[in-house]
Amino acid sequence: MSGTTRAGSYRDVLLLPSALRTFVPALFGRLAYGLLPLSLLLSVQRSTDSFATAGAAVAVFGLLSLSMPYKARLVDRFSQRRVLPVLAAGAAAGLLLIGTASSAVLPLVGVTGLLAPPLGPSMRSNWRLLTDGSALKERAYALDAVAEECLFLGGPLIAGLLISLVSAPAALGCSAVLLFLGTLAMVTSPVATHTAAASPSRHPLGPLVIPGLRRILLVVMVTASGISIAYLCVAGVAQRAGHPGAAGYVEAAIGLGSVTGGLLWARRSHTRSWAVHLGGLIAVLATGLLVASLVTDLVALGVVMGAAGAAVAPLFVVSYLAADEVTPAYQRTEASTWINTANNLGSAAGAALAGLAIERTTPSRGFLGGGVLLVLVAAAVGASGVRQARDRR
Repeated sequence: MSGTTRAGSYRDVLLLPSALRTFVPALFGRLAYGLLPLSLLLSVQRSTDSFATAGAAVAVFGLLSLSMPYKARLVDRFSQRRVLPVLAAGAAAGLLLIGTASSAVLPLVGVTGLLAPPLGPSMRSNWRLLTDGSALKERAYALDAVAEECLFLGGPLIAGLLISLVSAPAALGCSAVLLFLGTLAMVTSPVATHTAAASPSRHPLGPLVIPGLRRILLVVMVTASGISIAYLCVAGVAQRAGHPGAAGYVEAAIGLGSVTGGLLWARRSHTRSWAVHLGGLIAVLATGLLVASLVTDLVALGVVMGAAGAAVAPLFVVSYLAADEVTPAYQRTEASTWINTANNLGSAAGAALAGLAIERTTPSRGFLGGGVLLVLVAAAVGASGVRQARDRR
């Protein structure tokens, strides 16, 4: 049997009742997170005159992303309309205060990160509701993943423009306004009143007690480590070539590849198991890293990594679908946030490993190590998928 069939179009997704009035404001709210890293870094550096403190501020905000699943649990329990505006108001106020604060910056950043609303997981929850009864969920997830990639490509450009023309605090203020207004508009949608059915019991670890989800999160975490290694090794190659700024162009090529891959992936409705798809996508990334270990020319590296990047957005789409498959309905928003959290933790671990590899050896060996790591993951996940398919026969 073929592993793919024709899927509905993006137009079909956007024409779903309440889709546009939910998705468009959600994009504006999520754009705030695209502006945030650079504007936060430079705002704190400006107010404290310390890059060390600025870097710590970004790290603290990222660390507080571990609270995202528990905020998602509140959203599931009490609805987006009751929870998200409160979080957005607090986070927006925190961002405005950070832009003017000269002391107690790190605690303020911590509180702001704790209040940051889980807009991405909430929008994916909305897509589940909007596509209920249709075959458009995978298409909607792909649209969401591609849009998110575009936001994180465009966000730093907008932040850089505002910083250049006005100031870093102005960029941070823009992020606050986008976050607050986008969230308020998003929760006017009828689906924002939905609450998940009550569960028989609520374990403190939520969906983490589900073995299937833990396996998916482990795969996401290790894969994210490999991707993070690639990003740092790209910077290492550019630095050694005497063109450090060129790393930005190579990273943009990865983002462009991811957007293209997501668009192409969603043209088909995939019928093989999520494990088979994950294994194949990770194998594409592994191949890219292994080839990159042999490349020293920056243009060629951009082509190779851009091609490998085509697997990134589809990988997240499959991960979200897999999480939906193994978790009950009342825990799916929270499970979706754990995918993002696993990605963030894996990225941090990969960055640390890549930093050691570049410092002690060469970027080429870093690419090689990351590629070998992903080959092992792809083989394990693919073998699991084959076993699942055999057991179903």
